[in-house]
Formats: sequence, C-alpha cells, structure tokens
Amino acid sequence: MDNFDRRILKILQEDATISLKEIGKRVGLFSPSAVSKRIKYLKDQGYIKKISASLDYSKLGYGFSALTLIRGKYGHNYKDNIAQKLKEIKGVVSVYFLLGDVDFIVYTITKNKDEYSHILEKLSSIPEIERSDTRTILEIYKEMDFSNIEI
Repeated sequence: MDNFDRRILKILQEDATISLKEIGKRVGLFSPSAVSKRIKYLKDQGYIKKISASLDYSKLGYGFSALTLIRGKYGHNYKDNIAQKLKEIKGVVSVYFLLGDVDFIVYTITKNKDEYSHILEKLSSIPEIERSDTRTILEIYKEMDFSNIEI
C-alpha cells in the first residue's frame, strides 16, 4: 500500500459516492481506470471490507436503540455459539466480544420498546447466556466515525 492508496481510502471513508474521476483528481491519478484498479486491489486485500450507505434509522421509524451487556456461561466454544445466535436475531446490528466481567455488548435498533422486548425474550431463550443487562440509548453524539484515525 502506498500514499495513493492511503489517500484513496481516506476519501472513500468520508464519502464513497465520489466518482473515480474526482478521486483521481484529489490524489493525483488522472486515469479513472487506475483509481478503479487500486480500489479493486484494496478490496481484494481486505483493506476495504464493504462500501455501504450510512442511514439515519430514526428517520426510518427505528427510534429505540439499546446496548445490552451479556455474560455467558463458560463452556466449550461458548463465545462462538453465543455470537452466532446473537447475530441471527432481528434488530441486532452489532455484536462485540469483550474481555472482563461482561462477555458481549450487543447494539440493537428497533422501532420501539415492545419490539426490543422480543429481543430480550430471544436472549433469555439462549442457554449459553447467564444474564443480560440493558442500557437504553437516549442520544448518540458520535457513532462509527473513523475520520480521526490516521490511515
């Protein structure tokens, strides 16, 4: 990876809808095909996991966000078993495995607290989960913003 690739990553991180021609102008590569080849290389090498739109879920009617702290019951492959089951629950958008007193943090987005209560029912039916503790998110000030990480 060279400086051109790093600058391309920074641009895509800020706005992935910018044209290849514009990216080329900004980084000093004036052939859109050269930019395209570099982006393909960055994808193939795993630097770019995916390109997606950042949606405002509250405008789409999903106004209830929560973080649920989960403690698992230790056993063979417990973390992989729990993670797989958590990922399959509708409304779960992120699953993080941690070290410490809490094994997982699960980020959920639902339309309302009644929808979230269905998630809690599913959590309580997973035998590998010892207990859970939920925090309701009232306001988000910063979310998944990697702009201050130097590439």
